Amino acid sequence: MKIAKALVASSILIALSGVVIHVGAMFAGLSCFTFFNAPPSVIASYEAGTWLAPVSCAVIAGLMGACGYYAASAIGLVRRPPLQRIGLATMAAVCIGRALLLPVLAVNHPELRNTFEIVAAIVWGLAGAGLAVGFVLVKAMPAHPTGGASLGQAA
Repeated sequence: MKIAKALVASSILIALSGVVIHVGAMFAGLSCFTFFNAPPSVIASYEAGTWLAPVSCAVIAGLMGACGYYAASAIGLVRRPPLQRIGLATMAAVCIGRALLLPVLAVNHPELRNTFEIVAAIVWGLAGAGLAVGFVLVKAMPAHPTGGASLGQAA
């Protein structure tokens, strides 16, 4: 059980790190966008001062925040969100799919064969594994009276 909680906790940390990175990118400047391999259209948007760059960062940060919230709900740190199990399963599938898709795409897209993309795939694969474990924990545990999952802790 401790390993499962640690894996879910790693998903929370990965998601929250992603939120910080994406919100920080809006303020850090062009070098941050280029370092994190933002698409050319987002970089051009930042340079031109249009809305695509900040809105993209905010949307991605919001999605990563949702991943963190759903993972936190699986170990009872926050209230149970709507469609918790479906959300955890979907987020786990997206994260694991992102990790598994890189080797396939890298065959025909050599620009994806770099340290950043490989590390990102591994990190989000780990996050997906944690979200999948969260899904299993939520399925196995009865609902906590405050709305979070119960892991045998006193309320």
